[in-house]
Amino acid sequence: MPKPTPTLARRYAFKLLANVASVPVYLVMEAILPRALGPQMYGNYSFATNLFQQMSGFLDMGTSTCFYNALSRRQRETGLAAFYLRISLAVACICLLAALLMQIPAVGQVFMPGVPFWLAPLAAVWAFLTWWGRVLRSTNDALGATVASELVRTAISLLAVLVLGGLFWLGALDIRSLFAQQYLMLGSMAVGFWLVSRRHWRAQDVIFSPALGRAELRAYGREFFDYSHPLFVQALLSFAMLTGERWLLQWFDGSAEQGFFALSQKVSMACFLFVSAMTPLVMRELSIAWGAQDRESMGRLLTRFAPLLYVVAAYFSCFTLAEGAALVQLFGGAEFAAAILPVQIMALYPLHQAYGQLAGSVFHATGRTRVLRNMAALECVYGFATAWFLLAPPHLLGLNLGATGLAIKTVAVQCVTVNLYLWLASRFIPLAFWRNLAHQIWSLVLLLGLAFACRQCSLALGLGGMESLWRFLVCGVVYSLGVGGCCLLWPQVLGLSRQELRELYRRFAARKRA
Repeated sequence: MPKPTPTLARRYAFKLLANVASVPVYLVMEAILPRALGPQMYGNYSFATNLFQQMSGFLDMGTSTCFYNALSRRQRETGLAAFYLRISLAVACICLLAALLMQIPAVGQVFMPGVPFWLAPLAAVWAFLTWWGRVLRSTNDALGATVASELVRTAISLLAVLVLGGLFWLGALDIRSLFAQQYLMLGSMAVGFWLVSRRHWRAQDVIFSPALGRAELRAYGREFFDYSHPLFVQALLSFAMLTGERWLLQWFDGSAEQGFFALSQKVSMACFLFVSAMTPLVMRELSIAWGAQDRESMGRLLTRFAPLLYVVAAYFSCFTLAEGAALVQLFGGAEFAAAILPVQIMALYPLHQAYGQLAGSVFHATGRTRVLRNMAALECVYGFATAWFLLAPPHLLGLNLGATGLAIKTVAVQCVTVNLYLWLASRFIPLAFWRNLAHQIWSLVLLLGLAFACRQCSLALGLGGMESLWRFLVCGVVYSLGVGGCCLLWPQVLGLSRQELRELYRRFAARKRA
């Protein structure tokens, strides 16, 4: 008899716990890598992996989202997975072919200026394994097998960081041993995710077979083409813009500035770990609601979760912004002192990343991919113009701000784009756009005020300097208590009414008694 799918709350709880467990793993990795590699090689590593990561994203062209939405609705249809396995092999082959072309000096010097060409094949394999693992993980989310999938991810992540720490302790961590460790981690994780999918299908009395007939191949090909071909332009423009801005930074300022920006990106990603647990699960529910033509349910999901996820991201982002100097010292050390300002600016990036994923998922779930294509074209225009103005030298009509300029561009452009998505979404589902926009502003001001007040009080009390770990930890505890108190006094910070907060408390108390 098929096993029931765990509830959304249970699946989110396991995803959140897995992300909580991965935070120390992530922090250890990112504290080790910049120190072991230094700004120059860390910048080379970041630039090469980003180039091929964006390439795999371009080759995806929304097909992974189409696969996720289709599998969420037709979970017993293993032919979908068999068809998508063929797309995955095509992505792998094209990435490797591009990496081999980079070995030609005339090609490599243009696309990877100042970066060793031999990094290209290593980065291509890394990018494919990263993308493929993400696809397999989302497969388990679509099947409702989130709990087992997150247990696999947590176990392998913990083992991987032990291996990385061992290499660092033995003095054997360099760029080559780093890639070997990453391949071991990503490959093991992909295999683990796939085994979870196979076990789930067997539990549902479904047999997976990779064989497909011609009629099935044509039918799946037509379904994926109809969904994804409007996204070709969006994927191409996103690839051109995201790789282009990193290329501009590399061309104008070199690998060291690339390393400073890479560090700021990694710190902002740490802030987003807690929020990223929820977005694919909400997307699954949005897809199911749209399949039932229930727009009211879609509106309720966004109204309930968008402000909540924004505040969770803001809790980490605001503290990171206020404590940028301490975090740079923790992650990179003295060599990365010039990364403080980029880190502080990029700390705000996770705020709208949460909103952006939820708003974008509305268009993916409803199949309105042409809107995504048109928005990508518009963003490419104002995004690249902003990047050129902030990165180019004065004689080319720019401000030449290096990593700081790219951080400003990344945060500002995302803020504009995400709110445009929200406004467009509010036109066909019941979503209060202006209330959401106001919540973004006043909740951010409140949490920023708390973060800076805690920092200044800790300095005034003589608990240590800006880079003191003891002062940083004490400040974090006081800040957390302050944010918790604000949420209890004004539930509107979380996007909840006082009645909804009481109801949540009653449910929690009832479960605790049970």
